[in-house]
Amino acid sequence: MPKLDKVLFDLIPNGTIKDILRSAYYFFYYNKKRAGQNGFSIYYKKGYYEYVFPNGIKFKCYEKIIDDLQRSLPGYIAKNTIRRGGIIIDCGAYIGEFTLYAAKAVGENGKVIAFEPDPDAYEKLSANISLNNLKNVILIKKGVWSKTDKMKFVGGTQSGNLFADKLNDNTISYEVIVTSLDDELGDLGIIKVDFIKMDIEGAEIEALKGARKILAENNTHLAIASYHSINGQKTYMEIEKILKSFGYKSETGYPSHLTTYGYKS
Repeated sequence: MPKLDKVLFDLIPNGTIKDILRSAYYFFYYNKKRAGQNGFSIYYKKGYYEYVFPNGIKFKCYEKIIDDLQRSLPGYIAKNTIRRGGIIIDCGAYIGEFTLYAAKAVGENGKVIAFEPDPDAYEKLSANISLNNLKNVILIKKGVWSKTDKMKFVGGTQSGNLFADKLNDNTISYEVIVTSLDDELGDLGIIKVDFIKMDIEGAEIEALKGARKILAENNTHLAIASYHSINGQKTYMEIEKILKSFGYKSETGYPSHLTTYGYKS
């Protein structure tokens, strides 16, 4: 991190002076330094950040999510245009970097259904939705799996958050509800889905098995994080097989945040 950034965020006490300096730092220095690199501009307001994209999309977030917006968002939308009025599913919404962008992109007549089982992440996600006064987002505090059930959820591991049937006695975990997309969307009365984004730490394979109906009845575009490893094998290999068995074409790309794309001809 630059020296100015380090001094500003770590050494100056919280308060009005720090807020003013932080705001000036992003407005006068950071955005000019990163012009053309980030794909968005960032501004600090009192207590939150505002992210502004060249296509007119902008949203607020209590956290600094620059790394996530740089690393993963471009891959999710590289082959999938989020259209106004669309129905978007965000599996693994975390604190909302994709959810917020998608909710602004689809507009008031569209809808985003965001799944996040981690209670800490869900709390931040909910706060960020409220900060933006978004009325087109449905938050679901569940994990996405092949069926509706309860499972052990391990948070804060080096490999991310994950579900497991059997855990060591010293593993810190808690029970969460998991659901299939077919079950949950059926309960919500949603039969049309335009785009599904998934980043659920290796559970994507099971989640796809639970989305057979919704995928069969729609020409849904998918962007699935597929850099995780299951039994020593990258998940993109099995994800591509499943999508093809559902009648979808698939391809994997975007090496910096490996993503598998699915779509019908």
